[in-house]
Amino acid sequence: MSNYLARLREAEEVVVVGAGGGGDVISAFVFCKVLEELVGVRECRPLGVLWERWVVDPYPGPVPVANIRNARFGKCVWVNEDTYVVRGRYSFKPHTAYVAGKLKKEVPAVTLERSVSGVYECFNELVGGGENVLIDLDVGGDILAEGWEDNLWSPLTDSITLAATARVGGLVGVAALGADGELPQDQVLRKVSELISMGGYVGVVGFWEHHVDLYEGLIDRVKTEASRAPYLALKGYVGSKAIRGGSRTIEINALTLVTFLLKSEDVMKVNKLAQMICRTNSLAEAWSISKKLGIPTELDLEIMASKIYGVGPETSPEWGLLRSLVKKSSNA
Repeated sequence: MSNYLARLREAEEVVVVGAGGGGDVISAFVFCKVLEELVGVRECRPLGVLWERWVVDPYPGPVPVANIRNARFGKCVWVNEDTYVVRGRYSFKPHTAYVAGKLKKEVPAVTLERSVSGVYECFNELVGGGENVLIDLDVGGDILAEGWEDNLWSPLTDSITLAATARVGGLVGVAALGADGELPQDQVLRKVSELISMGGYVGVVGFWEHHVDLYEGLIDRVKTEASRAPYLALKGYVGSKAIRGGSRTIEINALTLVTFLLKSEDVMKVNKLAQMICRTNSLAEAWSISKKLGIPTELDLEIMASKIYGVGPETSPEWGLLRSLVKKSSNA
């Protein structure tokens, strides 16, 4: 038996992180249930990252801890179904709260104000000194990006969670290749193959047809597009689909139903931003490093959106145009 398979089965608990923020916690919840059924994990807990897409949180940057209401605070933020966020005169329910409602219990989450250090403290508490296993699950696969890729939109959140995951000896999961519309599916597959050649491969877990039921009662209540891709595939949809207001296109096919498990220490070797920010203590510090590296991030994109279009639920940024402007300014 593989050492990693034994670790997953013997752990008191496995924690699955929605690596990219926002809707990735939906995939973390579903993947937890699949691990319990197919791999024999005793108990699995999803974890959310409190950085929602603009369609949910039309203000730049991750959710500040001071703006969170009806939650329990410790090294992690413990979200329940009544948790909500206040931004100015606007309030919204984060995706993690919907998962808490589905499970009928609190779900841990992280804010990113203290960057890798803050996320690490939460992760370290949850893994219990090595008794539990943590999996950083990225929908799409841009967690494998080096930073130079033309279609890379949001590397900062992935890099922060990856660096914290590596510090606690966790694994990386890459689900629904290309489903976030950033790195194309074939490019993500090449990067997975590169990790295999480096000895970074652990295993693969795929959906069965009845796993479509795991999404019911949840997927239609949330605004995730990337985490919706496996659900659409399970429902029989195959082909191209526009997401993010038409600014990106994804392919939904057999690879959408597969999750690759990789060693975090090897993923760190290909993710330059994660390497450079691994000891950062604030989001500002991590963001400054990304700028020095010339890597545009989701924070750059959202700040530019706020400057050009303003903030609040009435704003409707042209994301394709903004991405071009951010990329141009980073290369200047």
